[in-house]
Amino acid sequence: MNDRVIHILPEPVASRIAAGEVVERPASAVKELVENALDAGARAISVTLEAGGARLIEVSDDGCGMGPADAVIALRRHATSKIRDVADLEAVRTLGFRGEALAAIASVAHLRMYTRRPGDRAGVALTAIGGEDPQAAPCALAPGTRVEVRELFFNTPARRKFLKSVAAEQAAVAEAVQRLALGHPRRAFRLVADGRVLLDAVPAASLAERFRQLFGTRLADQMLPFAGGGESLKLWGLAAAGRESFAGPRLILTYVNGRVVRDRALQRAVTQAYQNLLPRGRYPALALFIELPTAEVDVNVHPMKTEVRFRRAGAVFEAVYRVLRDRLADQTAPTAVAPTAPVAPAGDAASIGDAPSGGLAPPPLPPRAERPLRLIADSGGPAVQAPLRLGYGAAALAPRLAPVTASAPLEAVAPCYARLRIVGQLFLGFIALEGESGLILIDQHAAHERVVFERLRAELRAGGVRVQPMLAPATVELDAARVAKVSGGLAELRALGFELEPFGARALVLKGAPAVLGAAGGVGLVRDLIDAMGDHGLAGRGGALDDALKTVACHGSIRAGRLLHPPEIAALLDELDRTEFKTTCPHGRPVHLEFGRGAIERMFRR
Repeated sequence: MNDRVIHILPEPVASRIAAGEVVERPASAVKELVENALDAGARAISVTLEAGGARLIEVSDDGCGMGPADAVIALRRHATSKIRDVADLEAVRTLGFRGEALAAIASVAHLRMYTRRPGDRAGVALTAIGGEDPQAAPCALAPGTRVEVRELFFNTPARRKFLKSVAAEQAAVAEAVQRLALGHPRRAFRLVADGRVLLDAVPAASLAERFRQLFGTRLADQMLPFAGGGESLKLWGLAAAGRESFAGPRLILTYVNGRVVRDRALQRAVTQAYQNLLPRGRYPALALFIELPTAEVDVNVHPMKTEVRFRRAGAVFEAVYRVLRDRLADQTAPTAVAPTAPVAPAGDAASIGDAPSGGLAPPPLPPRAERPLRLIADSGGPAVQAPLRLGYGAAALAPRLAPVTASAPLEAVAPCYARLRIVGQLFLGFIALEGESGLILIDQHAAHERVVFERLRAELRAGGVRVQPMLAPATVELDAARVAKVSGGLAELRALGFELEPFGARALVLKGAPAVLGAAGGVGLVRDLIDAMGDHGLAGRGGALDDALKTVACHGSIRAGRLLHPPEIAALLDELDRTEFKTTCPHGRPVHLEFGRGAIERMFRR
């Protein structure tokens, strides 16, 4: 009797399993092929699709190409020029390194590859169907490589059946090419689907120019350049102003050492940086580039190389949060600037991997007073001092910024409100201002709410919100359910400015309230805050303290319907100009709207 039940999978079966990990859909195949082209030093890459990529994917480049011997072996599993031993995994600078992409695609499609090195008299053409041994023949070809993938998943009908509609697969490919094009501004990208040009991006002089090519002028005009970091960690990119938001995180684009990644920790750092700037459930647009030593990041944690693992994730999280938060605090800088840097050369076969991003290197950082960055220990232990250091402040950006050529000068995201001429008040709720570019309307409640909110946050950080004693203390009666909540959150309510003391078994006495609430006090408000508490007080729920401050700020702000006199308007504008994050209220609503002079004149046909 043969008791052996474990056996080695046949190579065709193993290849198809590997293909399922690497090639999930046409967009996965396009991503792998385009990354190969970028690693080959291509300056121009063209992608052609038919039927969303299910019928045809063609990727052409003008990179270094391959010789006949390398071309044949490149279609075998684990064939790569990027690494030779285990130690090389800790110094990977190229986008590809696993040696699985071509073999995986060839095992589930009809693959033809044409390639030629610049010094060869002829190129080589290879044909591989469903993982069979490739057939090679000479061919005429300009230097570079062209890969044709036909009938993807023809031999795995279950996988082909789960492909989405042509439009959906086409959109996924477009998104993958867009992300790669943004990460490599100095390269040309072209995407054609069923004869229609979807993307045609020529080499760009800056990240801002490439962003404009891909996402349009309207969104590009709202992007703020940022940069920061130190010797061992550099951050730079473009961040949308607070008044621009989207229903999902699709436009949070993150790159680590030139590699497109989807990292939950990075996305969480971004969303926390935008906290109190966007409405709940809304997300910003952001292009974030992180450069750090290869030993600090593990790129070998996902078959499709879309995830990475940071050795000091806490330090990276804090760096991203601080740099973005500092930049978003001042949105008055012109958007017609972007980080610039020397062009990374489109290397030859000997230099591939020296500049993985193939585009813009991080901008140089000027000497600046530094603030130590605390490293949050991943083990859950106490925070320790990390050697990473950051320079902060909008002023630090100036030496690293260069103008982008444009047909007309771009305006600042947020004006200096106090310098504009006050026209008056509209509908007892909006302040009208006149500037050189047109008319600006300010929501008086949203503006004052932001001012009050930032003031309350500063007071809370300093030890507690300023309290105004009540002339007549008020009693807050509690039911049994709320008694337990109050016991865990009484100290937090006091920090928020509510002087509460127990009054019997099921009541509290309110002796003081936040000064911003004025004489009206806050009995009703404190009841609402108690209802909003979790089992462990306000701190038991993420963001609950900020939510409470928003509520207090809202109740203590100028309301719509109140007449404001010119001195009051001037005082509000002056305070607003001295407030961080002044373009939105704490709930994410816009503080001002602009009506350009040209648009107004066109309404009157002038």
